[in-house]
Amino acid sequence: THCCGSHEPIKLSKEDDFLSGLIESYIRQLFEDRAVSAENQKKLWEHYYNTLSKGVDVGYNPKPEMYDPALSHSLKYNIAEFSAFKETSFRKQLEAALTSNGKVTPWSEFKKKADELNVEYNRRWLKTEYDHTVATANMAQQWQDFEADADLYPNLKYVTAGDARVRDEHKILDGLILPINHSFWKTHTTPLDWGCRCNIEQTDEDVSETIPEIKIKGIFKNKSFKTCFSWDNT
Repeated sequence: THCCGSHEPIKLSKEDDFLSGLIESYIRQLFEDRAVSAENQKKLWEHYYNTLSKGVDVGYNPKPEMYDPALSHSLKYNIAEFSAFKETSFRKQLEAALTSNGKVTPWSEFKKKADELNVEYNRRWLKTEYDHTVATANMAQQWQDFEADADLYPNLKYVTAGDARVRDEHKILDGLILPINHSFWKTHTTPLDWGCRCNIEQTDEDVSETIPEIKIKGIFKNKSFKTCFSWDNT
C-alpha cells in the first residue's frame, strides 16, 4: 500500500510452515470427515486475525499522547469479525468442492481445487487485505490529526495518485474539497476499494461547489474507525 510510504510490507515467510501445516490438516480433515473441527476453525481464524492485526499496528501508530485505545479496539474488533467471515467463506468454498455433478469428488481433484483456493484466500487475498488494513488504520490516524488541526485547516481535499492506474470513478473525486465535518466523508474516506492509493489532505482552500456522485461498495463505506469520530449532517 502507498497510504503513507513509511511502513514495511508484511513478511509471511516465518509463518509459512505453520500455515502450510494448518491448511493441510484443515483440508484433509474436511475431505475425510466432511467437517472441520472447531479447533482447526479457530486456528485459521487466529491466523487471519493475527496477520491483519499487524496491519492495524503498522497503520495506526501515533505518538503516545495521541494514541486512542478505543479507536485501536474498534479497528481490531472489525478485524476479528472479518477474520471469522473469511474463515467461513474459505470453508464453504471447500465444502462445495467435495462434490461435483452429484458425485463425490476424488481426493486428487479435491486437493487440486483446495490448493487453488488456498493460494487465492491465504496468499493473494490475505496480502491484499493486509495492505487494505494498513491503509485504513493509517487513515484513522490521519483523521485524528485532521480533527486536532481543524481550527487552522477546516477542509479536506480528496487526492488521487495521479497516474494511469487510478480508477475512473476515483478520478472524478480528485481535487474535491469539503469541510472536515461534511457527511460526505462518512462514506468516502480512503481507501475506497481494494488497492486504492488515493489519499485525503487537510487544507484551508475554498470548498467545492458540487460533489460528484460515485457508488461505494458497502464494505468500503463502513470503516470501523468512523464510529470514534463525530459528524454533522452537512
